[in-house]
Amino acid sequence: MLITLSILSFILLIPIIKLSNPSSNDYEADLIAKQIKEQILLAQHVAIANGRRVFIRMNNDTKEFSIRYNSFNDYLVIPYQHSDMVFESQTLSLTSIYFHTNGHPGASGTFQLRIGKNRYRYTIYLGKGMVSYTKM
Repeated sequence: MLITLSILSFILLIPIIKLSNPSSNDYEADLIAKQIKEQILLAQHVAIANGRRVFIRMNNDTKEFSIRYNSFNDYLVIPYQHSDMVFESQTLSLTSIYFHTNGHPGASGTFQLRIGKNRYRYTIYLGKGMVSYTKM
C-alpha cells in the first residue's frame, strides 16, 4: 500500500515539475533584475563611503557590469549572470551613469534590461539617488 502511494505521488509530481520550468526562467530573470538594482545602489554607497565619484558601465560586448572610479581603476567587475542579458539605453546613456561623492546621480533617466523575453525598465532619479525598476 505504501509503495503504491509513493509511486502515485511521484507520478502526480511529474507534470508540476515540467510546468514550473518556464516560471523558473521568469524567477531567474526577476532575481537578476533585483540584483542589478542592488549593484546600482552599491555604486552609490561606494561613492559616499570613499568620497569619490563612481561610474557604472554596462558593456554588452564583453558581457560585464562594472563599478569603477575611472577608466583604469575598477572597484568591482561582475560578469552578466545570463547569456541573453542585454542593456539598452533609453533616456540615460549606458556610459553616463555615475554618482557624485555625496551619492547624488550625475544624471537622471531610464534604461532597459532585457533577459530573454523579460524586460525591465530602470529609472534613476535626481536627488539622493533613488533607483526603481519595473517589469514591462
